[in-house]
Amino acid sequence: MKKRRFFYHYYRAYKCLSLHWKGACHRVQDVEVHVPTESKWRKGQPHLVIQGWAEDVEFVGGKAIIR
Repeated sequence: MKKRRFFYHYYRAYKCLSLHWKGACHRVQDVEVHVPTESKWRKGQPHLVIQGWAEDVEFVGGKAIIR
């Protein structure tokens, strides 16, 4: 399966995490990550994002499981 870039950051307006996957933004309360990640500092907001490569992201309730 092809790996795709994902990233997530804290979404202060909604007090949750914002996970970006396949060009869409998903608001979740929890993230379970099973792949290597790295931090990325940006000049604009959000200033810090966590990013990596994943084959699949599954959404269960308010939780995202990244594989």
